[in-house]
Amino acid sequence: MTNDITMELAPLFNPRSVAVIGASNNWSKWGFSTFTSVLNGFKGKVYPVNKSEEIVVGRRAYKTILDVPDDEPVDLAIFVIPAPAIPKVMEDCVKKGVKAGVIISAGFAETGKEGRKLQDEVLRIAQRGNLRFIGPNCMGYYSASSNLRAFMFPIPILSGPIGFVTQGGNVGGAVVGAATNRNIGFHRYISCGCTADIQIEEYIECFGDDPEIKIILAYIEGLNDGERFVEKVSKVTKKKPVIALKPGRTTAAAEAILSHSGAIAGSSDIWDSAFKKAGVIRAESPDELLDIAVGFLTQPLPGGKNVAIMTPGGSYGVLCADACASLGLNVVKLSDETIATFDKIFPPRWSHGNPVDPAGDRNFTAYLKAPEMLLKLDEVDSLIFMGFDGFSSFPSLVSSMNHKFSRMFKKMLTPLIGIEKVKKKDSSSDGASQTSRINKFIHSLLFIFFSVFGTSKKEEVEDFARQLTSLITSEFVDPSILYTFSQLVNVADLNDIDDQMVERLLDSFQPLLEALIIKWMHEHKKPIITTNFTEEPTSLKGGTFYSFSSGKKAALVLSKLVEYSEYLKRG
Repeated sequence: MTNDITMELAPLFNPRSVAVIGASNNWSKWGFSTFTSVLNGFKGKVYPVNKSEEIVVGRRAYKTILDVPDDEPVDLAIFVIPAPAIPKVMEDCVKKGVKAGVIISAGFAETGKEGRKLQDEVLRIAQRGNLRFIGPNCMGYYSASSNLRAFMFPIPILSGPIGFVTQGGNVGGAVVGAATNRNIGFHRYISCGCTADIQIEEYIECFGDDPEIKIILAYIEGLNDGERFVEKVSKVTKKKPVIALKPGRTTAAAEAILSHSGAIAGSSDIWDSAFKKAGVIRAESPDELLDIAVGFLTQPLPGGKNVAIMTPGGSYGVLCADACASLGLNVVKLSDETIATFDKIFPPRWSHGNPVDPAGDRNFTAYLKAPEMLLKLDEVDSLIFMGFDGFSSFPSLVSSMNHKFSRMFKKMLTPLIGIEKVKKKDSSSDGASQTSRINKFIHSLLFIFFSVFGTSKKEEVEDFARQLTSLITSEFVDPSILYTFSQLVNVADLNDIDDQMVERLLDSFQPLLEALIIKWMHEHKKPIITTNFTEEPTSLKGGTFYSFSSGKKAALVLSKLVEYSEYLKRG
């Protein structure tokens, strides 16, 4: 069943036509950048409105919105004109039958008493015509369903499963930019400004009703009605997570909020209480907001607070355990039986506890086998798998010993795979034969890799190789991986395996290793949060796999998953 607010905002998110009031040919004006932003991708009709120009960016312009022909309805009006002119233009929009608006212009409640009066006047006019609007004093919005970008200035944004509403345009733009760098996309993005008309809880309610939106983000400086927010948002959080960044823990921040958006910040303790009641997850920074969002996008909810940590280095494990404990997670104690099991695959110097640290052991197959052993334990609700970046760090190692390694690589590869005999004309052979060659290729390459860099036994390598080859045609791997391996297997001449090919061979395994993690996650229905040691944000892969840059971030994300899981259990 569709909510009333979803129907009311349909002309905003799925307009057939848009008028940009204040569209300009002057590159230095917001009317130019906003108008060209709308033209970038939107397939509906676009009308530039400018009282002194006949042509704007190659399109016929209209002096007022009422000059647009009667047989050409306008669903959405975007205002990029001085604030004092907006009441009269809003009257024209109501007469024209416009049903949605975006007021980018500033000079309203954020400026004080007179600005508030002007804002209230605009709201009264819009309400007479049932015209719902974003803003004022906002930086625009994005709707993936209509491919509409209505931004003051260009913001790179990807389509994806997130709905995001922000009272801070600069913060919102920075979050979207950072999300794009991480390959994270949005279905709706709203810079809502002073929220004179549509309130933050209404956006969230609408996002909650949208099946394309899986995660909801919000940057909130203040609310007009806290009780209404809790009432509406608590219904949404029963269906999907809402993550909010709320500044204003200090007096200085609260004063800055008042001058920025005209909002009353309120006590931070009151906000914490309201968020808890509504089931909202609170973030403390834009970076944290994205980290938590990625966690919810990629992980199942944990059944409890018990966490196991797998680490290739003791110090990283200690830091992660410390972070987990400080956030209320339980670094679960391993039983004597479990320790005895690990004694069989790790050297005597391993940590004999949680975090599980092989203490520098070079048996990489054992390190990749241990996580699933932990996941099978009933007392473990989730796993933090540290240092897991597969072979992604090895290309740099290869480049440092490139010539020597390449020669050795070719020499070892030749007797294992008759690759020098594979001619280009053979690349069209039947699928079964091709799959067989790919399987042999993977087994052989893994054997070489673990022989060069590790101490794994042959039978261990073969077992691990079987796991990987079984994933090639699974639901957890993009079908394009078959093409990638086909290219690598069907090298026409052994001399084609140059230095770059060595790196391609190592890189080709990364999707399979990531798929193995996802497979474990689906089978055991437990979160597996992986980390690398880059301390830099990484990229969301295939919408399902993400490696966090530190154990501290992994612990934080896991704690928020636990918080939301417990909220749902309370009903």
